[in-house]
Amino acid sequence: MFRVLNPLISGIMFLLILLCPLTTQAEKVDWADKSYDFTKVQQAIIYDIDVVDTEEMESDLSEKVVLEEYLKTAARPPYKVRRPDNDSILHPLSSADIYVKAELLKWHNDYYIREAYTSWETVTRTRRVKRSDGSWVEEKYYDTVPVYHPAETIYTSTVRVKFDVYDTKTDKLIMSRDELRERKDSRHGQQGIFGRISKSFFDDLGKKIKGN
Repeated sequence: MFRVLNPLISGIMFLLILLCPLTTQAEKVDWADKSYDFTKVQQAIIYDIDVVDTEEMESDLSEKVVLEEYLKTAARPPYKVRRPDNDSILHPLSSADIYVKAELLKWHNDYYIREAYTSWETVTRTRRVKRSDGSWVEEKYYDTVPVYHPAETIYTSTVRVKFDVYDTKTDKLIMSRDELRERKDSRHGQQGIFGRISKSFFDDLGKKIKGN
């Protein structure tokens, strides 16, 4: 029994070490002015996101997709969206309560090699067992076997976005977030990551405006 459990425990510990890094890793820095009354916000000016890192974008269309996704998620909070390019003539921008600016700081593909390893895994087997009355039945039992995992190339996608929210009357920064997400087993998956980062930020801004 000791000889069976020893490799099993070792295998489990080794797997835990390998699996500790989550499929998606996030680093997020948040700040908000606790004295600011977000519940008074009724109108928000949404500027186009500033795409700083374009080196690894597949084409110019990627920037257009990013902007469309950004504007879609920016409309989630309970305020009236104002756009500086078409609202400034009929409605002075100073009448809005806040304005939001964002920068796409990282859009990166990478990879690393996961070395080969062997893990101990539990499998289900069946066997025939003879009863005391002479009849035979099948029963399940569990066995621990070594499983070899060859070396593998793991692709990663990384996105970093910074959001800043300002009070329109004072130009004072009232909320900010800098978030980086890296997704493993992902190749050119930045678009989905960006959408989740953007949605998360504007959902949180919406909660503040609702007073949650």
